[in-house]
Amino acid sequence: MFQNKTVLVLAGAQGIGKACSLLLASQGANVYVADWNVDEATATADEIKKNNGKATGMFFNAFDNDSYAPLIDSILEKEGKIDVLINNFGGVDLRKDRDLAHTEVTDWEKNMLANINSVFIPSKAVIPTMVKHGGGSIVNISSLSSLSAEMSSISYGTAKNAINHMTRQIAIQYASFGIRCNAVLPGMIATDAVKNNLNQEFIDNFLATQPIKRMGEPEDIANAVSFLASDLAGFITGVCLPVTGGMNIAPARYYFDADKVSF
Repeated sequence: MFQNKTVLVLAGAQGIGKACSLLLASQGANVYVADWNVDEATATADEIKKNNGKATGMFFNAFDNDSYAPLIDSILEKEGKIDVLINNFGGVDLRKDRDLAHTEVTDWEKNMLANINSVFIPSKAVIPTMVKHGGGSIVNISSLSSLSAEMSSISYGTAKNAINHMTRQIAIQYASFGIRCNAVLPGMIATDAVKNNLNQEFIDNFLATQPIKRMGEPEDIANAVSFLASDLAGFITGVCLPVTGGMNIAPARYYFDADKVSF
């Protein structure tokens, strides 16, 4: 689906990003895997090449706005274009991103800027080359947290909600140039980061309220990203697609046994 396409995957060396890098490469893309951990980015690119794919590991730091331009300029110098951009970065420190009263302004600003700029800055940088070459596709990784309020993570949820709106803004502003922009909103995904930071009790409680009784896999998100980025979704733009196992549509009463609860 992506033959002769140059694809940039930000935060592409681990978890959802790695699943996207591997899948898009297997579908013919020339993938640039960008990550703060350049060794893991290179390892992911090497894994792709061992499977006869095309990939290059690159460095970027979502917390350093000046790291984007060298990354994108380097790719454009080599390839002349970027056809698909996957804005996958998402960061939150649950120890610092808490409720309103207990989140420091400095942490709020750092989290907000990193999450929002990781979509705004690279999208702004690739739009001119996409316009020049007659189109392109941008897929932003948002979050289920953007759809519902939580007892913590005030900056993360707010930033991801802003990314949803930015997705629609980009879509409407550049549709006439053949550029599509969509977002994928993952629910609970079984990345190493999630599995290593959540205890089994929390996971069990989560699964008890999950309509599809499992956590998602990174490949579930990669499949959605691949579809939205491809020509199969050529008439789809401005969509924020939840991939949550049903968590975004379950009403409160879903979690009760109707035979045991009186309404």
